[in-house]
Amino acid sequence: MSGYDNWSYTTRSVTAATTATAQDYFILVSPGANPTNVALPAPSSAVVGREYVIRRDATATNVVNITGHINGTGASTVAVGAAGAISTTRVICNGTTWLTSV
Repeated sequence: MSGYDNWSYTTRSVTAATTATAQDYFILVSPGANPTNVALPAPSSAVVGREYVIRRDATATNVVNITGHINGTGASTVAVGAAGAISTTRVICNGTTWLTSV
C-alpha cells in the first residue's frame, strides 16, 4: 500500500435480530430489553477466510448472541458481552465452520 489508498470496512449498526451478509464486516449491536441474535450464514456458502467483527454496545442491557455453525459444534450460540461492558468477537470462516476469536 502506498499510504494514499482509499479503502474502508463496511459497518452496520443494528438494534434487532439480523443475519450477517456478504456486505458486512463490522456489525455494531445495541440490544434493547431482550438479547439480540446475529445469525451467521452457512460456512459452506461463505468464502474461506471471510471475517465478521461483532461488537456489543456498552450502554446495552442485554447480551448479543451469535448463532450458526460455530467452532465445529454444529448449530450453536456464542454470547457476546455482559451488561455495561463493551465486548467484541471476531468469527472467521474456514469453509466448514466459523471459528471465534476475541
